[in-house]
Amino acid sequence: MDISLEKEANREKEIIRGCCRGKARSQEALYRSYYAFGMSVCLRYAPNREDSLEILNDSFMKVFENIKSYDDSRPFKSWFRRILVNTALDHYRINRKFRINHTGDEDAAETGIAPELDQKLSAKEILELFYRLPDPLRLTFNLYEVEGYSHDEIAGMLDISPGTSRSNLSRAKKMLQRLYLEMKNKQCHEAV
Repeated sequence: MDISLEKEANREKEIIRGCCRGKARSQEALYRSYYAFGMSVCLRYAPNREDSLEILNDSFMKVFENIKSYDDSRPFKSWFRRILVNTALDHYRINRKFRINHTGDEDAAETGIAPELDQKLSAKEILELFYRLPDPLRLTFNLYEVEGYSHDEIAGMLDISPGTSRSNLSRAKKMLQRLYLEMKNKQCHEAV
C-alpha cells in the first residue's frame, strides 16, 4: 500500500474513533472530509441545492448517531453512501405528499434524433438536466443507473411496482434525451 494512502486510512480510522467517542473535532473533520462526496450524491437525488444540503446534514446526523454500529472492516464511504441514499429516499417520501405529481410531457413523441455526444456537458449542466426530471423519474434513474439497484429493490424503496420502476426509468431516459436536445439547440441558437 502506498505510504500516503496508508496515512490517509489511518487518519480516517482515528477520526472515526473520535466520532465514536463523541468528539466534536472528529465530527467536524469527518464532515469536512466527506462533504464534497456527500453533496455529490445528494445533488443527484434532491430537486435543488437547498434540499441537497438538508439531506446531507440529516445524513451526517445519522452517521454521528450510529457511528458505533459502523463495521470498520468495510469502507466508510460505502456505508456513508447507503445512509445518504436512504436519507434522500426518506426525504422524498416525506415531501412527496406536498409536491404536485407532475411528470411533464416526457411521453411526447420522440424526435427520432439520437443526441450526439460531441458536446461536453459541465457538471452544472448535467445537474440542471437532472433537476428538470420529476422526482419519481430522477430517483428511479439514480437508483438503477448510478447505484445499481434492481427494479424489484427500487419498487420496495419507493413503494411502487417493479413495472412502474421500469417505466420510470424508460421515461427518465427519454426525457433526459429530449432535455439534452433542447439544451443543445438552445446553445446553437445563442451562438448564432
